Amino acid sequence: MKLNKYSLFGILLLGVLILNSSSSLVLAADNDGDGVDDDIEEQQKRDVQVQIGSGEFQIESTLRNGARKDEIKLKIGYESEGVSIEIGYEKDISTGNDTELEVEFSVTFRKLIEFVDMDGNGIYNPSIDNTIQEYLINSFHPVVYSMSSISGDTVLHYFIVNTTDGVFRAHIYLAEEFDIINGTFVKPTQTKIDIEISNFNYIHGSSQLALYTKLESGTEYQLNEHTENEEDGHSSHEKSVVTSNVDFAGFFAWAENATIDGISKKVLASPLKVDDDDINEQKMYLNYARGNHIYHDPVMGIMSIPDSPSNIPIIIIISIVSSVGIVGVILVVVLRRRTRKE
Repeated sequence: MKLNKYSLFGILLLGVLILNSSSSLVLAADNDGDGVDDDIEEQQKRDVQVQIGSGEFQIESTLRNGARKDEIKLKIGYESEGVSIEIGYEKDISTGNDTELEVEFSVTFRKLIEFVDMDGNGIYNPSIDNTIQEYLINSFHPVVYSMSSISGDTVLHYFIVNTTDGVFRAHIYLAEEFDIINGTFVKPTQTKIDIEISNFNYIHGSSQLALYTKLESGTEYQLNEHTENEEDGHSSHEKSVVTSNVDFAGFFAWAENATIDGISKKVLASPLKVDDDDINEQKMYLNYARGNHIYHDPVMGIMSIPDSPSNIPIIIIISIVSSVGIVGVILVVVLRRRTRKE
């Protein structure tokens, strides 16, 4: 018995169609519309505890389900040095043994710099550009904390850190499951930080602003042109800096555009350089076009590197195996019918 090329092509095409439709079924059970399968989402839910102190608050986020637990620790400080977000990650805390932090890093928003861009590249360079004034982010109201329900058993935690004059405000979000916050996809291992700058007192008529951002880690940060959420298909037009060890990485990512006086405009990041006050740390300037109201939405978080095939959700594996099985059954049936006719 021989199959002609058209029969073989038809069988292969049918297999591809079934495989694609089966893959689509994987995401069919997405009742909250965040693009993540409900079963996978259930496995990744986290329990969050918050402690608020003077000039700081601490957050512990622990994996809710499964025999092996991990923990993300955050410490957000607001004091004379600025607004700092420190993140540490511990793997497999359920064993009862002492565990070491797999990743530990921090990002601090220190000050706003008004400058005139002398070389026209849109990026603040203190050795070239005209520095008009520096606004220190160093005086704050007490943090405002609230919670809202995401689903029946998960919560979105929301913190507002606001300077006493209202010029600089950080909106900090932490979700116990996958969520879309103000149009941004956020994983439960990520922290969304919306930066809001309002009514800055410009001195020069044609100046713009740079946000001095300090980056601290045990290993150096590297600038990436893409982010984890981009690679997963959940976002676009983002950049990030990443600090990593062998298995895990911490990252600080930002959208390449900010909303400035109601209009989307480019955000340019300066190259990473040695920090002004600590030669062991790094700094970066996020540069914004001039405006009375600037709103930007960075994200910080933890990710594993590299993605291992063993981490592929079992529901996807079952789907692929089932599709291959169906294709095999169809092929056997076609061959048997052809044999009988011959």
